[in-house]
Formats: sequence, C-alpha cells, structure tokens
Amino acid sequence: MNLDTLIDGLAQRRSGPDGEVLDLTCDSREVRPGWAFIALKGEKTDGAAFVPQALAQGACAVISESPLELPAGIAACTFLADPRLRMAEMARRMHGTPDERLALLGVTGTNGKTTTTTLIRQLLRGAGIGCGLVGTVLNAAGDQEEEAIRTTPESPTFYRWLRRSVEAGDAASAVEVSSHALCLGRVHAALFKVGVFTNLTQDHLDYHITLEAYFEAKALLRNQCGRFLVNADDPFGRRLLEGGRCWSYAIDREADYRMTDLVLGPTGTRFHLHALQGEFEVESPLLGRFNAYNLLAALAACAEAGFDLNRLIPAVPRVTGAPGRLERVDCGQPFGVMVDYAHTPDALEKLLTEGRRLLPPGGRLHVLFGCGGDRDRAKRPLMAAAVAAGADVLWHTSDNPRTEDPERILDDAAPGIPEALRADGTRYHRNADRRAAVAQALADCRPGDLLLLAGKGHEPYQEIHGVKHPYSDRNAVEAVLGASR
Repeated sequence: MNLDTLIDGLAQRRSGPDGEVLDLTCDSREVRPGWAFIALKGEKTDGAAFVPQALAQGACAVISESPLELPAGIAACTFLADPRLRMAEMARRMHGTPDERLALLGVTGTNGKTTTTTLIRQLLRGAGIGCGLVGTVLNAAGDQEEEAIRTTPESPTFYRWLRRSVEAGDAASAVEVSSHALCLGRVHAALFKVGVFTNLTQDHLDYHITLEAYFEAKALLRNQCGRFLVNADDPFGRRLLEGGRCWSYAIDREADYRMTDLVLGPTGTRFHLHALQGEFEVESPLLGRFNAYNLLAALAACAEAGFDLNRLIPAVPRVTGAPGRLERVDCGQPFGVMVDYAHTPDALEKLLTEGRRLLPPGGRLHVLFGCGGDRDRAKRPLMAAAVAAGADVLWHTSDNPRTEDPERILDDAAPGIPEALRADGTRYHRNADRRAAVAQALADCRPGDLLLLAGKGHEPYQEIHGVKHPYSDRNAVEAVLGASR
C-alpha cells in the first residue's frame, strides 16, 4: 500500500517520498525493510528515541506525534490527532479491514476471558469451522499459533492476526479484550459481531483508580458490537442489561441463554442448556462452576454470531479449556495438584470453592499464592483474606514481583490473614522463593490432600527485579515429584 493511501485523513507527510509500505508497527524491534515505524509517546518512554533502531532495520517511513528530522529518502509524517486511534485505523486499512470478513467475537471482563475465547475457538474448530484467536496465552490463525505477549496486542499486531485468519480461511476469530486495550485504542474501529461481558471484580485499580472507572472501560466494548452478551448473575452485568441493547446468559437467573440442572463432578460437568435456538443436554470435561459459566458464555456467543448449536454441542466433550486454568498435574502422587491463573480476590475465592468440591473427605486444601509487583497494592490483603477464608494450609510466596521488593509485597498482603493463623506454623508458611515454596508444599501434602498453585497459570517465567527468569508451576511440581519417584 502506498504511504499516502495508508495515512490519508489520519496523518500528514511532511518530507520524503510516497513509497510502498509493506506493514507498520509501533515496536522498533519488529521493524522489517519496507515497514513504517510509528513513534508513540508512552508513559515512560517516547517512541522517537527508537527511530534510529527502526531506520537501521529498514523502516521506510516514520509516523510520529511531533515533527522529526529524518535522513533523505525516509518519509516523515505526523499524526493529525489522537495518535493511538489513528494508528488503529491505519492498521485496519493496511490489513484490508479483516474484521469485516470475519465473525469477530470479543470477550471482556475481569475473569474468564482466556478460557471463554479458547472455548469459542475449540468449539468452532471441533465443528469443522475455522476460528482464530487473539489472547493472553496464544495468538492463532488457522493452524498457525504463536505465544502471546499481552492480553490484547497493539493495534498493528491485532489487525495483522485478523488478516492472517482471513488468509487462512477462518470464519471467525475470538478476541480477549482487556480494559487497557479499550482505553488505549488497541481494538479501535474493529466491528465485533458479538461481544461478551463475563463479570467485574477488583483488579487493575493501579491503572483505573476506581472500580467505576474500570467498569466504564469494560463497557466501552458494547459500542463496537452488533450483539452484546452479559452475565446476568453478575451485578455489573445487570447494570449493562438495564441500559438495553444487550442479551443475557446466566445460571441463577432468567436469561436468554440459561443453564439448569447443573451437576458438578470430579471428572466433568453436566447441564441442560436453554437457548434461543432450542434445548440441549450438555456434558463437558471441564471442572468447576466458573468453567460452567465460561462454557455457557462461549456457546451463547457462538449462537449469537450465527453458528448452529446443533453442530457445536457434539464438540463440547472434546474441549480442554485454556492452559493453566484448573489444570491437573499428575505424576502418580497420592494427592491432587492443580495449577490455576487466579490472581484476583474474586478468582481466588472461586478457585478455593471449587477446590473444596474436589477435595476427598478428610483431605486438606493447600493453597500456594502470591501477589504481583507493580500492580494494585490495595487488592493484596484482599487476596490473602480470600485464601485464609478457604484454605487449610497457606503457602504465601511471590508471583512476578517485577521491580518491587518481594518481602514488601508479602508484608502488604499479610494483614489480610488473621494474626492467629499467621502464628500457626502448621498452617501458615511464608517463603518469597516460589520454587522453594512449591517444594515445601509438596513435601507437606499427605494422601488425599489437594494443592492449588494459584497465580502463574500458563506463564513460563517469574519476573524478579525486572528480569524474566524461566519458571512454571507445572515444571516446578514435576521436577520435585519426578525426582521423588
């Protein structure tokens, strides 16, 4: 695409030629010969500082917020207004408005985004319908898959994956839409056929400041959706329903898509689905009530997008959910071990509730948890309180301390745990070294116990002092239990 066509009405070319642009990015590390580099001003750095790197890697044009002096032969452009929104419009234009050629299903909410989008893809592909994915764990188009870096990528990457889905012949793409993405325009201009609101609980208040602002950010997705589905069992979902133009799903309340006769077992789930398209008996291998909500949301979203539930229901017994979400680790040990991504007070409360359901009589529920660094400090004691209220044995450790002192993070969370419990050396254990804490917890488990490792989920690293070190809870467990066999 010619540069002037790409930027028409969005930016102004101030110098340099109107050459062919092969792609665009705001990450200088991604630049390839013939790409345009977009230099955005961030909270900590100005993209203009990375222009030399972009030019060295072959950038043919630079689009910036303020005029820049560039070498001869390099086009210099400046945005006309709202750089992040204009960047998204350029990316959409560059990649041929791929959202218009896909059934785009966007999922937002505090908890359940990753599993719900993963289930949408698994259901559709299980029914022989191509579906891409843009999410926390994975970006995918057709059979092409790539590990994701953040929940919702910057708009050039987002639209690039949608274009790949179109080229792969996908009929749909499931997208996790974070509150940050909505505020920062990462999915700006995309036309979602269906949007889903799963729930809202305290998280990301380091960014949004108030829960109300967080809710308003999530609610922005509705403006980009042809149909918008909300969880009617969630109080914030009911607020959205009161505003009209929404459809609903629920377990406990009347809704357009409702689950009844729910049976939660140690090996799976059964329920009756009341849908706008008919009545269905469903059997799922997924565990827990929160996964029942995720599956219900996925089925409802697919139905609202026009896909036939009669084709999708037979695929349900083959779904596996998302990696690191209530995922079993079985090394032949006489006790249970499960890995989960729960890292908010609400998610931990739900995780422990499911842990209790899966716990054999006489067994103890062990929970290993930590709180992330450089994030909302106010939720740390709330997370600890959620664990203290439901666990028999607490293993208090680190979870991506990032640039913070790990011991200070533990101190922040500790007040959420009753002092008497913290003084009980048989029930409360504190160790900032997560790998060592996992080993200690495993050594304390007896036959019939269940150990829940919360927070890391699918993540393959532990970020300490700003450096990502290779680590996963699953690998840490397998290293200990494998060595003990």
